[in-house]
Amino acid sequence: WAFAVSQKTFHPELMERDDWEKVLNIRPLTDLPKKALGYDVPFITRWLEPSDYNDFWRMSNWQERSVRAQIPALIQSGWFDDNGMGTTEALELVHDFPRGMRKVILGPWQHSGNSKYDMHGVSFGSQALRFDLDWLYFRWFEHHLKEVDNGIDQTAPVEYYTLGQEVWKTAENWPVPETRVTHLYLDSDGHANTSAGDGRLTFAKPERENCDGYAYDPENPSQHIIDMSENEIEVPEDYTREELRQDLLCYTSPVLKEDLVLTGDMTAELYISSDAPDTDFVVRVTDVDENGRSIKLADGLLSARYRNGFAQSEFLQEGEIVCLKIRTTKLSNCFRKGHRIRVTVTSSAKNFIFPNSNTREGFASARTVVAHNRVYHGGLHASRLTVRVEP
Repeated sequence: WAFAVSQKTFHPELMERDDWEKVLNIRPLTDLPKKALGYDVPFITRWLEPSDYNDFWRMSNWQERSVRAQIPALIQSGWFDDNGMGTTEALELVHDFPRGMRKVILGPWQHSGNSKYDMHGVSFGSQALRFDLDWLYFRWFEHHLKEVDNGIDQTAPVEYYTLGQEVWKTAENWPVPETRVTHLYLDSDGHANTSAGDGRLTFAKPERENCDGYAYDPENPSQHIIDMSENEIEVPEDYTREELRQDLLCYTSPVLKEDLVLTGDMTAELYISSDAPDTDFVVRVTDVDENGRSIKLADGLLSARYRNGFAQSEFLQEGEIVCLKIRTTKLSNCFRKGHRIRVTVTSSAKNFIFPNSNTREGFASARTVVAHNRVYHGGLHASRLTVRVEP
């Protein structure tokens, strides 16, 4: 998108190119516009400069400057919307609006919205598309701009679609008030290089403390699986092969004896250490079916330096154990009887984020080092995923 608007007029052909693999590997990143386009693009260069949260980034913080506003808000998004975090911020803003001033529709959709019955081999059922949306928009504007009493303010404040059950549901607010907060704890026997199926995910907090480790090499990052031509980065995909990598930890629940519906935002609390001053942690939540296919439903990530906020980098000390709280994208999914829930942890996601160099210079550095990262669980350092379970 930045390439397409780099001349201040929209030129889609500037982003429709077949050499993205080469472009995304240009280092240092500040050289990327000149080498890829043949000319400097000041705003891209500014974005790519290493920087903590400051006045420049504050200019784009629309949530911060909207806190005291109360404007009728119709929010539509999807579980695979790559601006899903923007929607999360909007949902936080309208949470305490009066009923009738907020309307939320969350479907099995990408950023492009109400467009597909299935995606990347995952079927969403015949109810995935909503043929009433345009009518709903018009009623919303008609009521709030023309004061027409058409009943739109009396409809359910939240309508959302549960994958796996393939049904639309309603709620009074988001997060859904009827959901129950539950924790899924990471556990294992403390083997280095946990592979798929070795680590456990349990509802009971493990008493014994252990850890798992891996070496993350920025020159060999793990893949965030997308189709580059789609310009969508949060699609559901089968990560079964990727989960065999030696720099990726898997924690899997036992086979479920009954359906389990998770609806809402999730937060991973990871206790970690590293011999690098900074490194990234990427968390994915997948649904593993009876055949072992592991479909990514939600993810989240954080640089360790920003574990206490983005205003100031706090570098790691070797051997120091710290807690990272990583918010994931939201979802509503029925993990069916016979399926398993899986949480994976790694430190890279090529095609999603630039590889962290594991140095103080971060993703912008041309110099890289291998980081030896550990995830702790059980005892005093009980890494866990906080979820919301429907009744």
